[in-house]
Formats: sequence, structure tokens, C-alpha cells
Amino acid sequence: MATSFKVGDTFEGDFVFTAENITRTATLLGDANPVHHIASPAYGTVIACGAHIAGLMMSLGAARITERSPSLGRTWNFRFRAPVLAGDTLHAVIRITAIEPHRRGPMISFAGEGAVERDGARIVAVTTDGTAILLESHEPHH
Repeated sequence: MATSFKVGDTFEGDFVFTAENITRTATLLGDANPVHHIASPAYGTVIACGAHIAGLMMSLGAARITERSPSLGRTWNFRFRAPVLAGDTLHAVIRITAIEPHRRGPMISFAGEGAVERDGARIVAVTTDGTAILLESHEPHH
């Protein structure tokens, strides 16, 4: 089970949320919830939709994994713990937690979180975990 990954490998990225990209992404995804299009009275701005946040977390994991090996994402789980607001920068961290054999190649497990800083406090906005199968280089990947 040869792989260039090891337990503890970490991938990080920052994602800036603006009122414009929140509204545009919600529109593209078909999410008509008003909190993504009109400033929420509770927060004074728009709130990113879950698919926007999850998509960015997934893109970070997929990009970093496929830099080293073709792969197929197998599972992704998300828990949204706090809203991501226009003006926030989400700092995402994903760590490899296990590597085990699978019939198609090594399967990596990972866990991560995305946090924002607001009013001097670090707030975990999303947590995630999942698995991906590392493929032989001659197999197609997407």
C-alpha cells in the first residue's frame, strides 16, 4: 500500500466571503433563502449558504490530494456550527487521520474544520470528515 500521504498530513487554505460572492453563489446554486440575498437583521449582512462553504472545503481537500495522486472522493460529511458572514475569511484545515487498504487503492480518511475570527474570537463555523480512494495513475480521475 504505497502512498505519498501519511497520517498527520495537513492542508490549509483561506476563503474570503463577500456579500457579492455569497449572493452570486447562492443564486448559482438555486438557494433562494433570503438570508443569502438580503442582510439578516440578526447579523447586519448576508450569510453564506451551506453548499458554498462545503464546496470550498471540498475543493481544498480535492485540490491538495490530487496534487499528489489521482483520487475519488468517497464520503464527505459536514456539520455547520456557526454562520459565515460577508466580510469573514474562513481558515480551513484538513488533516489525514488514517490510511487503510481498499480494493481500488489506499483509502485515506480525513477530518477538518473551517474557522472565522469575529470580534477577536475564533469561531469554528464548519467541521468535516470523509474518505477518498487514491487511484493508480493510469485511471481517470475528476
